[in-house]
Parts: sequence; C-alpha cells; structure tokens
Amino acid sequence: MRAVRFDLAGRERYLCFTVEAMFQLEERFGGTRELIDTMSANTRDGFAAACKAAAILAEQGELARRQMGYTPQPILEEDGVSASLAPADLARLKLAVTSAITLGYGREVEPENDEVDLGLAELNEQKKTG
Repeated sequence: MRAVRFDLAGRERYLCFTVEAMFQLEERFGGTRELIDTMSANTRDGFAAACKAAAILAEQGELARRQMGYTPQPILEEDGVSASLAPADLARLKLAVTSAITLGYGREVEPENDEVDLGLAELNEQKKTG
C-alpha cells in the first residue's frame, strides 16, 4: 500500500487513497476533483474539506497498517486534524491530501520523502530482524 506520511501533533500519520476513501470522498464532496477545488480556496470551507479528507485518508492508512500487522494507533478524527493543525502547516496538509490521491490513482509524484510504501517498509523490517 502506498501512502503519504504526514506528521500531525508529533505523530506520524499515513494518508492512503483506497477504494473506500474514493467512495467516501465522492459521497462527501462529489469526487476528488471537487474536493481539490474546494480545498484550494483559502476559506473556512477549504480548511474543513482538507481536514475531512485528511481524516478519511488517515483512517484508511491506519487500517492498512493494522492489516499488515503493525501495532494499532488511534484513528484520526476530523476534529483532531483541525484542532492540531498550525496555520503554517495548512498548505502542507493540502499537498499531502492531493499527493495521496495521486498515488492512489497510480500516478507517480515526487514528494519530499513523504511517499511511503508500507509493504516495502514491512519487507525491509523483516529482512533486518530475520
């Protein structure tokens, strides 16, 4: 599972765009294009859209981690994103959400070391301990 790593309030989160996330975003925003258009506005609605999308993608990332046998971490809620995000990090959050969607659709992007292949990380960890 490919994911975008995002640090929020001192905790690493993994944003994964899965089929479930796609359907949730479509139900909430009408689709990913509409989400990105809404997020791009520097408004309260744009901020709320970024927080909701990040919570959906982080939930999917956490569920993927659990499926791979990692120790469960708390599921990130939308209000947790909005309460923890500094104004200086809003653009970074919007970029992480957009990058996760792009990765989910299988397009290559070059984020600044935020792209994480959880399967590859697990395999590398097994090699280290085995």
